[in-house]
Amino acid sequence: MHKWETCNLKIEDGDAIDLAAFEAYISLTSSSIIDTIEIKPENFLIIDDYDSVFTDTVIGVEFEDGHLVAKTKDYEICNSIFDGQSLIDESLVPDEYKQFGMLLLRNRFFKSASFNTNIQQWFADNGITDTGQLNGFTLAKNLDDIKIITTPSSIKYAKFGKIEDWLKIVEPTFGIVKHEKPTHYFDGRMVSCHYQLINTLQLSEADVKKLLEPSLDYISKVRNDPDILRFHINYPYDEMEITPLNSKNEIVFKLLGMNENFAKTKLYYDFRDDLVKSMIRELKQGHVLINGNYSTLIGNGLEMLQHSIGTFTGESVIGKGNIYSKRFEFGKTLLGSRSPHICSGNILLVKNTANEDIDKYFNFSNEIVYINSIGENILQKLNGADFDSDTVLLTDD
Repeated sequence: MHKWETCNLKIEDGDAIDLAAFEAYISLTSSSIIDTIEIKPENFLIIDDYDSVFTDTVIGVEFEDGHLVAKTKDYEICNSIFDGQSLIDESLVPDEYKQFGMLLLRNRFFKSASFNTNIQQWFADNGITDTGQLNGFTLAKNLDDIKIITTPSSIKYAKFGKIEDWLKIVEPTFGIVKHEKPTHYFDGRMVSCHYQLINTLQLSEADVKKLLEPSLDYISKVRNDPDILRFHINYPYDEMEITPLNSKNEIVFKLLGMNENFAKTKLYYDFRDDLVKSMIRELKQGHVLINGNYSTLIGNGLEMLQHSIGTFTGESVIGKGNIYSKRFEFGKTLLGSRSPHICSGNILLVKNTANEDIDKYFNFSNEIVYINSIGENILQKLNGADFDSDTVLLTDD
């Protein structure tokens, strides 16, 4: 078992090794999974990672005379723009997952957020007919076999051995750990804020009152209208079946559907009051509902396609300060924030920009956001983000 989990790597006593990373990669196959997907070794095209190196003016913290000092300074930034992501051809995605834009895949010494892409369509549109025209390593003999484009940052084996060796020993069954999901609030239209974000927005008392006004109005409606309360608790019973009742909540759920006069009883009033207190308690903790969602990050996906055929020039397709999200209107300025949220420097303001090529070659849901990290210090603003299924809170509020 140990030989299997170490991917047949021969690590001898006394060898120099990043032990923390090695142990973490061994444990990848112990992740809980929701399903599996078959990917053959010849389905892989492995291209080089790409670092965007540039200088940015930031608030840098460093030691001076034994003290930590923060000051404005020019720093060299290095972004690995494809770090932890892959592109997977739509034909390889199982039918039950085709509505999703991302599948987080794991295998021995492999971890990658794989984004639903029309890879073969890209090859056809760019006159690629033979594997010899590709810019990367593959075992495929036929172009049709290329179903997933990835980089060494996703193949953890590359830190300890040759990628060719990993392709020879890896099993074709990959685990699907998760996919992107809408929020639980208002059919995914709303997202819960958090106190760290609110604290760093420097809101006045009037601003806070304005921010809370829709939530307080909603709580008032839950208190006064049984139909709104039914909606809030996501009333689950279409048909009244005779089933065991295991909690007070289930009793309330069923009685609400049986007789509208139940809303005049003490049992209902007590349940309603407890619910309202809980909602107010959530507001006090900063869990304010705002328009938006949590979106999974994909970085420079079109550039990754370009890189696969050798046409990537190092330039960004969507440009600095822009993102692409189907969830919001194009042309709008959006706010982004990652958790944990450390300081006001972790606020991201970007413009949502339409792009026909993204529409054509990527099959995104509303919970995917395409960002640019070429020449743009966005990964630090998002608190050390990469692209192995990291998410960002996005809102137009």
